[in-house]
Amino acid sequence: MITWQDLQRLDNAHPRLLDSVLALGVLAGSLLAAGAGRTPPPEPWLIALLAAAAAPYCLRRAAPLAVLIAAGLLVTTLIVLGQDTAVIGSALFLAAYTVAAQQGTPATVAAAVFCLVLLVAVAAFAPERMTGPAAATNLALFVGSFALGRAIRSHRDAVRVEGERAELAERAQAEVARSAASEERLRIARELHDVVGHSLGVIALQAGVGARVALSDPEEARSSLLAIADRSRASLHEVRQILGALRNPEESLEPTPGLADLDRLVAEVSDTTLAVSIERSGDPWPVSRALGLTVYRIVQESLTNVVRHARARTALVRVHYAADRLVLSITDDGRGAAPGTAPGAGQVGMRERVSIWDGALHAGDRAGGGYEVVVSIPRPEEVR
Repeated sequence: MITWQDLQRLDNAHPRLLDSVLALGVLAGSLLAAGAGRTPPPEPWLIALLAAAAAPYCLRRAAPLAVLIAAGLLVTTLIVLGQDTAVIGSALFLAAYTVAAQQGTPATVAAAVFCLVLLVAVAAFAPERMTGPAAATNLALFVGSFALGRAIRSHRDAVRVEGERAELAERAQAEVARSAASEERLRIARELHDVVGHSLGVIALQAGVGARVALSDPEEARSSLLAIADRSRASLHEVRQILGALRNPEESLEPTPGLADLDRLVAEVSDTTLAVSIERSGDPWPVSRALGLTVYRIVQESLTNVVRHARARTALVRVHYAADRLVLSITDDGRGAAPGTAPGAGQVGMRERVSIWDGALHAGDRAGGGYEVVVSIPRPEEVR
């Protein structure tokens, strides 16, 4: 069974095909109407004139105004000649609708004026066919055809504009996400510059000590070299994670925050409307300054989102030291995320930070209500 969707696909693939079928249908109906009750059958010239009036509908959507004009003139000729035009004349309303639906305002106005001239011409040359009621009926049908066509065109334009707006909004959102990711990478590079800079300073200090005591105290020189080796391995690991460094001279030169500063951060966020607590579990293992900074920034961003959006009463920060990974969770009892809410720039930044450490981040509504951010970061090889 052929469905409407099948016809639409066929029409999109072969737009002239259905219009040609329409033209054949109009011709067949016109010939049946002309031959009904007539003996002998219609004369060849009448058949040719009906065929000429139906043929333009093959180009109904390709050249709608030309089709209306050509078919209208031929129908008027048939009326003046006293021939039946019930079928072939009705097709003019479809032609008028097509002009209004497919063409712009100038073409529609021209088509409306042409149809009005046709009605006047028929009333003048064949008054017996265009009585007052007949003229009113035809005029109303033409007005309705033009109005329906313009309504369809306006709806199509509105859908197209809405689609363009949605596409622009999607592109803008993608651009915001890319911009946020780029800015976050730049900030991470600047912060790791501080960490690596500290490590290189220690290395320089140990190298200076080793150089001074290389001859007088070989054991001390060996200790300096071992310290340099340890610090170099840690710094090399960090440099491999993120390369590049830029510093904004307006940024604060305060020490880089880390895991030890979480209590202070929690205390700063807590107030009379939001109670924030922190829990630690597991067997602590050494955490580098870079990893500590990542954890601090994730907790900072998550608690900021709780304060701004969650309308929560309580929030809990958990830091768990597993044997092979660090698991961090920030949960609250707020309202959760609104349906259909896209990830914001803050969440994009957190994912960027976690991905640097080959970790995983989950952010979403909790089963029992509220919202949670859960981060799992593998334990670095150098501290295993």
